[in-house]
Amino acid sequence: MKIPPKFKGCLTGVVVVVVGILFFGAFFTVDETQQAVILQFGRPLRVIVGDRTPEEMAELELWMAENAPGVALSSGAGLYFKIPFLHQLKIFDDRILEYDDDPSDVVTRDKKHLQVDCYARWRIQNPLLFLQSVQSVYAASSRLDDVIYSVLRQEIGQSDLIQVVRNSNDPIGIGEYVRLVDNVTYSDTSDADILMTESGEVVEVIRMIRVPVGQGREALLHRVTDATRVMTAQYGIYVVDVRIKRADLPVANQQAVFTRMQAERNRISTRYRAEGHRMAQTILAETNLRVDSISSLAERSALLIRGAADSSAAAIYANAYEAHPDFYRFMQSLETLENIMDANDEMVLGTTGIFQYFATAPGTMR
Repeated sequence: MKIPPKFKGCLTGVVVVVVGILFFGAFFTVDETQQAVILQFGRPLRVIVGDRTPEEMAELELWMAENAPGVALSSGAGLYFKIPFLHQLKIFDDRILEYDDDPSDVVTRDKKHLQVDCYARWRIQNPLLFLQSVQSVYAASSRLDDVIYSVLRQEIGQSDLIQVVRNSNDPIGIGEYVRLVDNVTYSDTSDADILMTESGEVVEVIRMIRVPVGQGREALLHRVTDATRVMTAQYGIYVVDVRIKRADLPVANQQAVFTRMQAERNRISTRYRAEGHRMAQTILAETNLRVDSISSLAERSALLIRGAADSSAAAIYANAYEAHPDFYRFMQSLETLENIMDANDEMVLGTTGIFQYFATAPGTMR
């Protein structure tokens, strides 16, 4: 039977289309950012990974030899072949992916509540295991959320607040005391740790907080990363790093924290004022004591000098009066008149008695 030319052309076109589909469907490319798994009715036939270090490649080959014998392993970007319609292709990202979820409430060892917001960087290390366990990036993010926050809660629950917020493992402070002179320094003191005075400076005994070696936020995040990396290896995931983006106090506690900080500053300022008032009273008392002592010594010296002067003057007067008795009586009369008379008084005197010398010639009265 002869095929009409019209149908022959259509048949040729269909054959060309089918051949084209088979040809182009048989070849595919994997670029530098991808890795792939070829399946046949759900059974893996070949795994194509991106660039790996020799150690990573050897570890992957060992895993596949134990868990997926007979599955071929290739690496690197390029053009690959598969049987159309018989083989299925699963493409996965070979780049470092980002994990970032909502903050979660965490309690530290010293009973401090924190809203911790963390993020992580991860990649698909074993695409076949990833396909068999979680299958998609979305499902992997859900698994990472459970694992990362579980490990983070455990590590933070074994650490104090200072070890979570500090970015250094260096110890805080270099001595046993903190001087509150130039700067106001917060210190965790008890009621027994009272201010004392040392050489005129305000000193407060404090309990220094030191972060032991191997602790602190950096060490904590290293432990979280290592533990998360071990737990997510069963999903074919390699966690590159886990970091804390923010560690905030809950909003409900912020006002209480601010109030406590204000009360602490008020306590320190009150201690400053009390210590200053005490020192001022001490200085004033010492000054008054020195003034009273100096005044007493001066008054004593003045009295001694005055007594000695009066004694010398009395002796001089006595000698003078004894040598010139008429002059003595004359001076005594003048002093008596000065005491009993004013400038406008007039007196009528007789010629006898104490004023008799006024009526006698000088030198004749005895």
